[in-house]
Amino acid sequence: MMSLISAKPRAQAQEGFTLIEILIATALVVIIGAFAIPGIMNMFEKGKRQTAKTQLRNVKNALSTYYADVGQYPESLTDLVKRPEGEEAAKWDGPYLEGKTAPSDPWGTKIQYRKTPEGENPYELYSYGSSKGKSTPKDKWIDVWKA
Repeated sequence: MMSLISAKPRAQAQEGFTLIEILIATALVVIIGAFAIPGIMNMFEKGKRQTAKTQLRNVKNALSTYYADVGQYPESLTDLVKRPEGEEAAKWDGPYLEGKTAPSDPWGTKIQYRKTPEGENPYELYSYGSSKGKSTPKDKWIDVWKA
């Protein structure tokens, strides 16, 4: 009887990917990532700036309420969360902000506050932004009066 199995081996199907295919796929992922990552980082930074503006407006509202109760602006933002000493303590009806310490911006830096009765506004209230106060021009700060 004749054998149904041929003596010649069948051609086997190729399995897996070649090195060239893997390199091309990797290169495409790297190129797409190079364009996408800066855009994503820019969106995060924009979100932090918007959050800082909102925080500054909240602190501004708390300062206005403090002023309405006490009759003057606080010496520091800590007075918005803890009863101050002296005459202000009797009129204080806080806390005016949540938390146990003065607020920080989205970058983890304390929000900056300083009374300026001689200035255009009764106080300065701003965040240094992403620079965290390291040699940044004032026009890059996030100011409550310009937000």
